[in-house]
Amino acid sequence: MHYFQKRLIIAFLALIMLPMTTLQAKQNGPGRDSTRDCYQSDKGFAAGLNLTDGQIDLLKKNKSEKRKTMIKLRSDLRLLRVDMAEAASKPNPDMVKIRRISRKIGDVHARLTEERVRGIIYFRSVLNDEQRQILDQRRMQYGMKKDKRTRGHWR
Repeated sequence: MHYFQKRLIIAFLALIMLPMTTLQAKQNGPGRDSTRDCYQSDKGFAAGLNLTDGQIDLLKKNKSEKRKTMIKLRSDLRLLRVDMAEAASKPNPDMVKIRRISRKIGDVHARLTEERVRGIIYFRSVLNDEQRQILDQRRMQYGMKKDKRTRGHWR
């Protein structure tokens, strides 16, 4: 009997808590805004820059193009890592082939970095002088995150 009462109380509490948790839910998930809100809200990276609709449209278009390029480069990088693991796990690994794959991996890393820098340059080119000044002030104030950890090799 005691076991049944405990189960009944737990089920009752769960039914009470469920509506309260759904009231706290946000439309686009926790901490995520729609793309347009990302450029205008205080949470977005461009907060306080007062971007015009034209600037937002340019940035959205560039973001989708850049995203396609980055996806392709990341997939190339993953394929090269698979090739490297396959070449290294053979009974008699061919060091020339491994070196060649390693160079290709380095080239893809360089292109990824180049695309990131191009994105920053494009973002700054869309801004007017006043917006660039605000962005620079914010960068001087907050700086780069020192303890930002990347996921590294294992993804």
